[in-house]
Amino acid sequence: MKKALKKTYTIFKTHSPKNAIIKLFIAFAFYLDSNRVYKRVKRFFWRLMNDDTFVYKKFFDSFMLILVLLSVGILLYDIEHEIHPILEDFDYYFITGVFLVEYIIRVWVYNDIHKIIIQEYEESAFLGREFNFFKVLKEIIAKKWEYIKTPFAIIDFLAILPGYRPLRIFRIFVIFRLFKIVRYLKSINTFIEVLSNKKFELLILLLAVGFVTFIGGAVIYVFEVHDNPKIDNLFDAIYWSLITISTVGYGDITPVTPEGKILTMILIIFGIGFISFATSIIATAFAEKLEQLKAERVVREAKSMENIYLICGYSNEAEILCERFKKENQDFIVVDMNEERVNSAVVREYIAMKGDVTDKEFLKKLNFDNISKIFVLTNDDIANAFIILSLRYLKKEIIALANDERNISKFQKAGATHVVVPTTVTALLMAEYVGHPITFEVIDAILTEKRNAVIDEIIVIENSILDGKIIGEIDFDRYKLILFGVLKKNGSNLLNETFKLSNKHFYFNPPFDLKLDAGDIIVVMGYSVSVNYFKYLVERSSV
Repeated sequence: MKKALKKTYTIFKTHSPKNAIIKLFIAFAFYLDSNRVYKRVKRFFWRLMNDDTFVYKKFFDSFMLILVLLSVGILLYDIEHEIHPILEDFDYYFITGVFLVEYIIRVWVYNDIHKIIIQEYEESAFLGREFNFFKVLKEIIAKKWEYIKTPFAIIDFLAILPGYRPLRIFRIFVIFRLFKIVRYLKSINTFIEVLSNKKFELLILLLAVGFVTFIGGAVIYVFEVHDNPKIDNLFDAIYWSLITISTVGYGDITPVTPEGKILTMILIIFGIGFISFATSIIATAFAEKLEQLKAERVVREAKSMENIYLICGYSNEAEILCERFKKENQDFIVVDMNEERVNSAVVREYIAMKGDVTDKEFLKKLNFDNISKIFVLTNDDIANAFIILSLRYLKKEIIALANDERNISKFQKAGATHVVVPTTVTALLMAEYVGHPITFEVIDAILTEKRNAVIDEIIVIENSILDGKIIGEIDFDRYKLILFGVLKKNGSNLLNETFKLSNKHFYFNPPFDLKLDAGDIIVVMGYSVSVNYFKYLVERSSV
């Protein structure tokens, strides 16, 4: 802040405007531009007014919606009843005051005035000309007027007028407060947005309806003006034509001549066609919007998640993996380019969306900072390699599926942390089944969690019951667990029972004198209830 003010003073000393008020005007602009508190406050109010993902906006919209309904309710009650002075003051001072403050805030956050001032000052200093105060003022007014003349801003302004009590006629503008509901209800906004996206088609339809209505009214007027007592002028004829085309048919005006009856049948056929056309336009628009809403819902859910697993491609392997993650309450998102596969994932109640994970803008929407692991599981090795290359910049752990064993080294060079070949795994399991069927049954029971048999990892937490303990001191039988091995951060490979794994050492059937340290991982097998209970004891003891 001090540096910014010092810099401003230096600039003024070199290029000082003649007018002291203008100098103060510019100094204040530089002050706002460097004031973090001001920026933070303005950012907060901008999000409160415009950002649907902002948590406080939901409460603000609900609060404003209640005030709108209360103000309209007071007006309707005041028509036939004498309202209490307290209620009248509440409407006049509080409700109108809140609407006025909201209007001022919306005008304020629409753009940054100080940036316009600074831009003009820097241009004038660079070109060696005087600071043009009237040019700045004109641009400021033009920018604010740009917002003030928008439909929502006009509605907000008209909603404030009922607070001016000397002119009772302004009370009628309370009705405009009902239009403010559109701003606070997202569903209505969505409906308006859908219609606006099809405004060209709807405009063509409206012109066609207007043309046919006028022609029909003119023709019926010619045929019936002398024979039909209910058609006195052209307006009555056009009114009848519109009612007929809309297929409403009030029956207050009916044709009496044969020509008029034939025209009626023709207009009804046109009306059915117009209605069908309008229905198809709106249905198509909503179908297109529905896909967008689904994607937005997934994005909102992703932003609320932490430690997300990103699954690229909904293959058979991905389907099994998703089922496992769902059981473990692990947050994950499925992304696939094929709409049918996305729908299959959605049917299983997984969070899935259609998209291209190689698109950086798409990943930004998914809040990729919270993605901890990436699973590349399409059935095409070329597509998998391209996805790995595109996502390696995220520096996340990437587990990829290779359909051909020859592509393992290519995937690893592309940036994959781990590569799995399903054909190799399947062959090994089949060989295990042929040679050792009982062992295969045990492995199958563990992997499919039959009878709740599981193999799980338990992290040694600092200051927990495992930290600093020797393997021989831990009574795993007491917890009904079997110790498979230990993955140590700093292990020695002098023992035959160890092998290198991800720059660490894994000890199968570790010796009793092996000491556990914080950050090590023990792998145990047992019933899920036993494993979960032991995890709970480890976590609780570290507190």
